[in-house]
Amino acid sequence: MLKFERHKIILEKLGDIDTLTIAELAQELNVSEMTIRRDVNELADQNKLIRLYGGVQKLNIKERELTTEEKMNLHIENKEQIGRIMNTVVNENDVVYLGAGTTILYALPFINKKNLTFITNSLLAFNYLINNTTYRVQLTGGEYLKSTEEFVGEHAERIFSNLNIDIAFAATNGIYNNNITTSNALEGSIQRCAFEHSKKKIVVADSTKFNVSDVYTFYKLSDLDYVITDDKMNDSTFKYFDSYGNILNKELVQ
Repeated sequence: MLKFERHKIILEKLGDIDTLTIAELAQELNVSEMTIRRDVNELADQNKLIRLYGGVQKLNIKERELTTEEKMNLHIENKEQIGRIMNTVVNENDVVYLGAGTTILYALPFINKKNLTFITNSLLAFNYLINNTTYRVQLTGGEYLKSTEEFVGEHAERIFSNLNIDIAFAATNGIYNNNITTSNALEGSIQRCAFEHSKKKIVVADSTKFNVSDVYTFYKLSDLDYVITDDKMNDSTFKYFDSYGNILNKELVQ
């Protein structure tokens, strides 16, 4: 059997089932496990599947980005847990960047440290903070994206040039392998810009965002300080992604 035929069969099988072992594939295709590992490595490098220890997992690719309104009522309990964890990594008097996204929005009621300053490109986060807290808040301005209710573009990014940020929180549409992804370059660019001007870089993502890929990779998991998530992830997935970077799913004791 030719290599391209094996690749086609492997991907077809992952269309029906989420995970397969190397041994199962080798037996099914009547080739050695070493051959299957080479096939899996090639397909993973092409972002067509996810390598696991001793096996493979289907890569779920998002067809489109949901609007903020569509995301608002998804996985609320998970997002609130993420908020409690976020609060434990923020210190009093910090300058904090908040990216757009409902995960960050639901986290805000749980952040209660004193004398914080917030920088955000999220209209939702800005409105929550000015209406419910006494923190100092600065909105980036820029080109407004209605679907995600955030500001992006050159004007929005220019604000970071003179800022010294202590901790930056960005959301993501999906994390696969070492890649932090979002739906387009503009959304990713402003989050990358904030990270470049921050001492500590953190992505927030509920457990449903792992093993999911969106179109544009804006950062590498291994370059972050943490990915904060909830405690609903299974052990094998946690260990896989924690091998790239620090996955935090429990509140830090300070």
